[in-house]
Amino acid sequence: MSNADLAERFSQLADEELSFRVASGGLTEQAHEIAVAELKKRGLRVPEALIEQNSTSEEYLGDMVILERNLTPTEAHLLCSCLHSAGVEADAGDTNIVQAHSLLAIAVGGASVRVPSAQLAEAREVVAAFRRGEFELGDDFDPNETAA
Repeated sequence: MSNADLAERFSQLADEELSFRVASGGLTEQAHEIAVAELKKRGLRVPEALIEQNSTSEEYLGDMVILERNLTPTEAHLLCSCLHSAGVEADAGDTNIVQAHSLLAIAVGGASVRVPSAQLAEAREVVAAFRRGEFELGDDFDPNETAA
């Protein structure tokens, strides 16, 4: 797109939309310069760049690796919830296809649980503790009772 085309397009935008596009950080350098010039021409303040909503400032924990497989969808979601509660990133995989087409469960290896490679050892410990019953609630557990 040429500079003239960009200038024409930005001149047709409402003030709020133009400001949002400049602040979003999604414009090319060329488009950003033309949009800023249009804002200044209108006498509007040039907004600071917004922090990208979808980006995470968390460190990269590695590629997702399979922790468990050959699970039912319910087991996969249950383990994921347990891992999330322990602070481990986890994802239940292939749950939809296994649930919708149970005959394909063997072909895809059942539902699975994936975790970042950096958290694999921690995830294994959490799953082992879960299977040993360390997270079990007693028969006298009362969810309405407050901790002392």
